Amino acid sequence: MAAVLVLRPVCFYFGHVDHPGGRKRHDLATPLSGGLAISLSILALGWGIVPTRHFSGFAVGLVVLLLLGGMDDRKHVPASLRLALQTIAVTVGMYWLGDVRLEDLGAITGGDNVRLGGFSLLFTVFAAVGIINAVNMIDGMDGLAGGFSALLISVILALASGTAAVSIVMLCLTIGSIFGFLAFNLRTPWHRQARIFLGDAGSLVLGYILVWFAIEASQEATSIIRPITAVWLFGLPLMDTCYLMGSRVLRGKSPLAADRYHFHHLLQRSGFTPGWALYIWLIVAGGFMAAGVCLQWLGAPDVVLCIGFVVTFAAYCLTMNILWRRRSARRSRLRRWLKTPGS
Repeated sequence: MAAVLVLRPVCFYFGHVDHPGGRKRHDLATPLSGGLAISLSILALGWGIVPTRHFSGFAVGLVVLLLLGGMDDRKHVPASLRLALQTIAVTVGMYWLGDVRLEDLGAITGGDNVRLGGFSLLFTVFAAVGIINAVNMIDGMDGLAGGFSALLISVILALASGTAAVSIVMLCLTIGSIFGFLAFNLRTPWHRQARIFLGDAGSLVLGYILVWFAIEASQEATSIIRPITAVWLFGLPLMDTCYLMGSRVLRGKSPLAADRYHFHHLLQRSGFTPGWALYIWLIVAGGFMAAGVCLQWLGAPDVVLCIGFVVTFAAYCLTMNILWRRRSARRSRLRRWLKTPGS
């Protein structure tokens, strides 16, 4: 919170703000200091409490993505350069220095565990970069990326209590930093607009942090969740991102093109206020997390969790298509009615 108070005027001074206009719904220039505040808080406290090679890897990846996001906030960075720098952050920071890597996918085929062996680096980069971008893509509403991150880390923290699977200190540092940010990002009765934004720097950093903890929690000898359970924890962002990228390709657009067809956009266009849209989105995201954790707790085989996720994704795509088509049909009827003489 102290970092937010210090950085907010600094961002105004250097013009590092998000201006209204275009697809943006806010009314005032808002500093993009959220990601920087979260990162500096974690790095400053982390170096003093857990100065290890493991944390060094965490810090290297975080800094690379913070710089990438900061550049993208100032001036659009080409998709090829974004993916290249994200790959470097994951490969150097997470895989080599941090020793956090995907090596076992669990028994998702119904037989023995799927060991990745020499494909570990490839799968780690693919999964991590995918989740980093999924978190980045949902950051389109006040409190959404931060609220989801706080929710997911709370789940891992609760499951990790009393174990050595994940660094409890790093989890606490992270969730404390996120709550400090949310105090200035969430809308309240006395603050109708967010006072700071995450920016791309913040959403990329949060994606990196979340995938770091999820892989760490599912791959260590003392793992607390199965690899497929970790996929359920990211259920809503992953499904929303995959659905949108697929629909864009089918419409002849780039899968990375920006639009307003995310789940949270559907909620807002359905008449929900930003606050209620946020609560509903987080409840649905929490439902995915609860489903994955409960299925694991009940002893369901990995293959059941895997098939269940695929079926749920298919149902999600079908539901989104139906809801968007109904909305489009209502808008078409309204336009025809307005054009009718005497209406």
